[in-house]
Amino acid sequence: MIGNHWEASTVGSQWTRIQTSKLIGFKQKVKQLTKRNGGINLVEVIKRLNPVERGFVNYFSNANCKREIKALAGWIRRRLRAIQLRLWKKPIRLHRRLKQLEYKPLFKFIKMNSWRSSNSLLSSFSMPNQWFEDIGLYSIEHVNTGWLALSAFKK
Repeated sequence: MIGNHWEASTVGSQWTRIQTSKLIGFKQKVKQLTKRNGGINLVEVIKRLNPVERGFVNYFSNANCKREIKALAGWIRRRLRAIQLRLWKKPIRLHRRLKQLEYKPLFKFIKMNSWRSSNSLLSSFSMPNQWFEDIGLYSIEHVNTGWLALSAFKK
């Protein structure tokens, strides 16, 4: 109320962003849960990771942070690809997976324990984004954030 008149107000602002300290804390938590040398099955890692992702996205659902969330989702999938490559141990298993998906061989041999290899085309083709959703990864990039998230509650 301004003076004697009611005026509509906006919730949030276009400058609402994720705080850097919260982002760093989230990344540290994800790093703890997605260690490449843990030797844990990927499905078990995803079960442990999903509540952390849900909590983070719900906490920042009113922020205008779609771009940051999309970048985080890609980074998380890359960490999960690195875990799976490490579990496969040998490039032969990666190549077998690519053949199952009907890609034609001659494939490059890549280091299975390298962070760089988790960003290669071979690992992306063998483990596409939809594959992670199929095995149970909570997809944070499909969550509405910012004004869209708040307008969903008004309906």
